[in-house]
Order: sequence, then C-alpha cells, then structure tokens
Amino acid sequence: MPRFVALFVGLVFLALATTFLLTGCGVDGGSIHTAPLPGAMVKLSPNPPEIYIAPFDTSTGKWLVGREGYELKNFKEDFQTNFEHQLKERLQKIAPTEQRWVDNLPDHGWLVAGEFVTVFQGSRAERTLIGAGLGETTLQTNVYVYDLEVSKTQYVFAFRTGVPDTTYDTGAGSGSLPSGIAAPEPIMTGMGLGSGLKLDTTRTCREIASILAPYAYGTAK
Repeated sequence: MPRFVALFVGLVFLALATTFLLTGCGVDGGSIHTAPLPGAMVKLSPNPPEIYIAPFDTSTGKWLVGREGYELKNFKEDFQTNFEHQLKERLQKIAPTEQRWVDNLPDHGWLVAGEFVTVFQGSRAERTLIGAGLGETTLQTNVYVYDLEVSKTQYVFAFRTGVPDTTYDTGAGSGSLPSGIAAPEPIMTGMGLGSGLKLDTTRTCREIASILAPYAYGTAK
C-alpha cells in the first residue's frame, strides 16, 4: 500500500474514532450553545454599577490539550488569563468591568465566576486534511452570576456554554461559591494556543455577554 494511502486511511480511522469518543461523552465539538444549570433563579438587579470577574476555575474539568505536568500548568494559566481579558472586553460594553478576587467585594454590582468543564484542542490535521466537522475544538464552561445585593456566596443565575442542546445533563453543584476561584493570580505568558481554541474563547465570551446583556438592561423576560 503506498505510503500516502496508508497515511490517509490512518487519518480517517483516527477521525472516526475521535468522533465516536466525543459523541459518546456527550461533547459537541466546537459548537457554542447554552443550557441552564440547576439553582435558584433570582432576578438580577438591572443596571449594575460594576461587573466583577473572578478567575474561572482550572483545577477541575477535562483538559484534553496534549500536555502534562508543568506544560499543562502553564497552558491553564495562559488560557485562564486570556479568557478573562476577552470576557472583560465583552462585559465592558454592558457596564464598567473589573477583574477581581472574591475577598472584600462591594455590596452592589454583579460577580461573574465560573469553571472550565471541557477544553479540547481537537486535531488541526483532521480539520485541514479532512474537514466536515472532524477534529473540531471544544470549549465548555459553567458560568455563575452573583448579585452582590442579594448574596456574595450564593449565585442567583447559572448556565453552561458549549453544550450540544438544552437537554444536556449539566450536573451542576449546590450553588455555593465554586472552588478554586481564589487561587493565586496567574502570570500572563505566551499563549501558544491553537487557532481553534482562540476562536472558541472569543465565541464563548461573546455568548456570555449576550446572555447577561438583557438582564443588565432590564429587558430579560
């Protein structure tokens, strides 16, 4: 069998195996949808004077990025920092936004916290050579929104981004402050991220802002 044909067959087999794996895990490669998470839903106070962003938790979730040890730690820190910067840029269009730790929070405004559920960098080779949706990246997050006038420790609104559909079993927690968001502040280094995850980050931050905007403007139903 010619080497090129063997390589092509191998790539097709790898693509089919990856697709089966992702489908079996309930992960929708690269799509950006949202689903509500269990928890009390209290109407967010409109026109927040400030929106605060706590670092999204990187200590849990699936990190399928082909790295281990120190390289994985650096990747998570860079990914977390870049995500927060992009989310801040999006939320700035709704209200003044500041990255902030959870200690000494004011009594007014919103706190947006969260955690990364799945970060899958996919396969650039499959995306380039095969296409048809194969090798796509996946980014899923749980987002927790706190109305500081209501509580600083219990979220009042929560949703997940990057799920296949609204019937996805989110498996959310009790509504307490997510673990890990008070970890030491990461130092920004070179991102080194694939273009697929960069695009997913932009889409996810845009999605979060579009969901929160109607509540900020008092137009949410």
